[in-house]
Amino acid sequence: MLYFATMSPGTFRNQVVWITGASSGVGEGLAVAFAEAGARVVLSARRADELERVRGRMTAGDHLVLPMDVTDYPAIPGKVTLVNERMGRIDVLICNAGISQRSRFAETTLDVFRTIIEVNVMGPAAHIHAVLPVMRAQGSGHVVVTSSVAGKFGIPNRSAYCASKHAVHGLCDALRAEHAPDNIHFSTLIIAAVKSNVNANAFKADGSKVGKDSKWGRGSGMDAADAGRLMVKKLAKREEEIVVVANWRAAVPLYQQRLRPRLVYRRMARLARSKWWS
Repeated sequence: MLYFATMSPGTFRNQVVWITGASSGVGEGLAVAFAEAGARVVLSARRADELERVRGRMTAGDHLVLPMDVTDYPAIPGKVTLVNERMGRIDVLICNAGISQRSRFAETTLDVFRTIIEVNVMGPAAHIHAVLPVMRAQGSGHVVVTSSVAGKFGIPNRSAYCASKHAVHGLCDALRAEHAPDNIHFSTLIIAAVKSNVNANAFKADGSKVGKDSKWGRGSGMDAADAGRLMVKKLAKREEEIVVVANWRAAVPLYQQRLRPRLVYRRMARLARSKWWS
């Protein structure tokens, strides 16, 4: 199933939107969609060549390619200063960079667990911490963090990923309350089954990557460009939680969790015993 959304003309026109993890998948889809909406987009990820490729797909505009590593925390304030000086302001920050895992907790090294937390939790926290003074000074802002259905219920073989995504929900909920007087809004993107490299790039128990040849590296699901347009439409409304789930198998437990959580626990236990699940 594909989800299409129309854009309200000018909603993000001339706004500065900074996206991390913009070199592929959801980040790339968001970059293309924001450019279509007239935004001035800052593209960040570690691979400069891939960022340039994404910029080549975007509607022409005053866009900036800014390679960075979200775990280089000391460097982030300098990047914020650079963007603020070059673009004049920062209206929307989208913390999209992230990494997943495909391994049982008991078999996973703590170094792998720590790395996932550093990328998925500390990376956004450090970036938001550095951007908040800019948004408070300009009197407005919107912070968006990419999460997952794994941030709403536990999924076997994803323990570190689930822990990190649950953490960013708590972070955004707390900051939403703290910065309501500053006119700074916070949104979480709850995503599943959108085409990306998240499965191919996921860690195995020893820290090696799952790889593109795995069944998890083939990139099935909703097209990232369609997902990007849908998310931009909902972000224009400043929705607190935006659900983009194209696969009913992920959608059902997401809503069951609210009403009958025990059903979800049992389903996940059966999933953990399945030979095909990894």
